[in-house]
Amino acid sequence: MFKLKKLALVSLLALAGCTSLEPEYQRPEMPVPQYFSVTRNALVESDSITTPGWQTFFVSPSLKQVISLSLVHNSDLKTASLKVAQAAAQYNLTDSERYPQLTGSTDANYSGGFRNPSTTERKYSIGMGLSLELDFFGRLKNMSEAEQQRFFASEQAQRAAHILVVSGVAQSYLNRSRAEQQLTIARQTLQNYQRSYQFMEQRARMGNSTLLALEQARGQTETARTDIAKREGELAQANHALQLIVGQYTLPKDATLSTEKVTEIVKLPANLSSDILLQRPDIIEAEHLLMADNADIGAARAAFFPSVSLTGNISGNSTNITNLFDAANGLWNFIPKIELPIFNGGKNRANLSLAEIRQQMSVVNYEQKIQTAFKEVADALSLRSTIAAQIEAQRRYLNSLRITQHRANVLYGNGAVSFIEILDTERALFSAQQTLVDLEFDQQLNEITLFAALGGGWIE
Repeated sequence: MFKLKKLALVSLLALAGCTSLEPEYQRPEMPVPQYFSVTRNALVESDSITTPGWQTFFVSPSLKQVISLSLVHNSDLKTASLKVAQAAAQYNLTDSERYPQLTGSTDANYSGGFRNPSTTERKYSIGMGLSLELDFFGRLKNMSEAEQQRFFASEQAQRAAHILVVSGVAQSYLNRSRAEQQLTIARQTLQNYQRSYQFMEQRARMGNSTLLALEQARGQTETARTDIAKREGELAQANHALQLIVGQYTLPKDATLSTEKVTEIVKLPANLSSDILLQRPDIIEAEHLLMADNADIGAARAAFFPSVSLTGNISGNSTNITNLFDAANGLWNFIPKIELPIFNGGKNRANLSLAEIRQQMSVVNYEQKIQTAFKEVADALSLRSTIAAQIEAQRRYLNSLRITQHRANVLYGNGAVSFIEILDTERALFSAQQTLVDLEFDQQLNEITLFAALGGGWIE
């Protein structure tokens, strides 16, 4: 008889969790075109899609050093790491409900009278309890699956944070370097303006120039000083931004990096498929959250069905601790329990409706993230060709201004033009130099944006 009961119990345990009411998961279709539509001159062609890690993509040794510091000290990465640990703990907590719960207890009781202490009565007890819910309809299994998918999502969120920090550090680093170069140009321009003013001052003393021209030269010098003060403030702000994202206020000292190559060019095939977006951690994260909500529907459906649980305990009582464990002093009981939902004010139906709505919202969120990612990549690819064309035109314009400045100085020396023409060419030259610096750094920033948009930067 005992063997038959044991066999029945084992059979029940084997059946537990055999049924799941979770809907069959299907990945939503890509809500974007199959291929990116870009001009051929925007692509640096490769035979395959490659997304190298940041240590390969970035070629500047000093930038790599700064990025390495940020991966240790950045607060966002620390928070993301803690969220992964939190999700893992929550998954372990939920998953533990699927397994038998075994508890033990001991007790000692002393009683007697004050007048006759020899009549003190001692009672000892010990017990063990076992409880288990038979998950016939997969409620506990689906709850565990949902938390596991949220744990996987937190891991992808950590990788997405890694990419944002790496690209953010690189962008802040470039912004600081651009501010340094703009400040250098402004100081060099001030020196040129001061020489022009000294030259005009000498001519005015000799009667070869007017006071109007002298004041114009003075005004141009003060304008350059104003721009220097502005650039110094921008450099300080860029340095503060870099310190913030790195998470450390002592950064490696390096020279002005205006001409330093920072990144490699991202190489892509001519027919770039939008499927490459599926490797982005934020999109993988969104899909894991969608699968978690899918599992929640299974748990909500299972709540409509009976819940079967088994509880049992073994206990022993004795007045003498030496024979506490004797079989004659022990008791046991075994209680199977079935709970059937009859009326709960529509709670189960509301929970199911809520789970289904959340799953639908996750589908929309997943599709929206793909569309956003598609736009980021398409924008970066489009800017590739336009920025390159702007840089080429700006360099030609700058060369033309240098020739114009030289000829204007010659004509002014011969009295053929007024000093106002000299001022105009110098101002135009100064502005063109700053614009070229901006365009060259925008080109590098765009490569970093494309690199991050393709999901690179965390392979190492």
